Amino acid sequence: MAYRLKTVSYKNEKYQILLQNENGPCPLLAAANSLLLKRSVTLPTNVKGAGVVTIEDLTNILAEKMLSNHHANNNDHHINEVMKIFPNLQFGMDVNPKFTAGPTGVEYTMELNAFDLLNIELVHGWLLEPEAQEYEWIGNQTYNQLVNVVIEGNDASAALQKDPNVSNHDELSDKATRGSVIHHFLERTAHQLTQYGLTVLHEYVKEGDMVVFFRNNHFNTLTKHEGHLYLLVTDFGYADVSSVVWEKLDVIDGDTEYVTGEFKVPPPVEHHVSNVASGEQLMANNLQANSDYQLALQLSRESETMSPANNRAAGPKMSDLERAQQASLWEQQQQYQQQQ
Repeated sequence: MAYRLKTVSYKNEKYQILLQNENGPCPLLAAANSLLLKRSVTLPTNVKGAGVVTIEDLTNILAEKMLSNHHANNNDHHINEVMKIFPNLQFGMDVNPKFTAGPTGVEYTMELNAFDLLNIELVHGWLLEPEAQEYEWIGNQTYNQLVNVVIEGNDASAALQKDPNVSNHDELSDKATRGSVIHHFLERTAHQLTQYGLTVLHEYVKEGDMVVFFRNNHFNTLTKHEGHLYLLVTDFGYADVSSVVWEKLDVIDGDTEYVTGEFKVPPPVEHHVSNVASGEQLMANNLQANSDYQLALQLSRESETMSPANNRAAGPKMSDLERAQQASLWEQQQQYQQQQ
């Protein structure tokens, strides 16, 4: 598994960010991009040159960052535990949000510990305003707990329909009512971002912050610039569109606005299927190129071994690159002569 790199302009500097692969906007991608845009981590020279980073390279980079963050702290056990699950974060992560505990209110899991060790905040906007009718009923409960309330309400409603004179009628009626109210809340906010939540996010995220935003099982790098919230565009469809870097987060649904790395509106750009190679394709191309180079190098060495007299007359010893280039040229000449 690999991620294609894209060079973007941000704050008048050049950065390389990771683009989505077949796993979409996963937590590992969002975390890495947040750190890259903060210059908290750097990509190795060979990775930059190849234009692609493997999952192995990425986990090593993030692991080194965790160790450097907590070198003096007693967090070895947590780091070891996180390292075991790190590769799985490329596929996603279970996040169980709370609705009245602010933008960082989620149930703690070992996966979330990875964000803590990397000093990255995870935020969401699936929040309920305090004035809402169901606010007290929802309280500090998580999404999974609310789903259980809905299930219990459905069971209670079915029991009442079966026997309206059941002995615990009042208890079942209360469960059925709560379940119905919670069900409508979850349906009404199924896009997992409320207008109230968006307002709270604007207040919580500070100018220039770089955090990870969770919504609908997607993880995106989020920042704030001149009072507006923006999501980093990592869609592979914009891999070769340098003018599209950020997406404004100012509505809870519907169309939004794309901007450049300097947060300016670019010329109109249609979302299209990029012609550039994906991370996996680029890795395969690089491996093939290396294989071709090694083959040409081997042919060159064999040719020198078979013609010692020519070697003595050839002058200074050639480098491996020169041998490979000469062998490749010789092979092309042979192919051309065979075609004549």
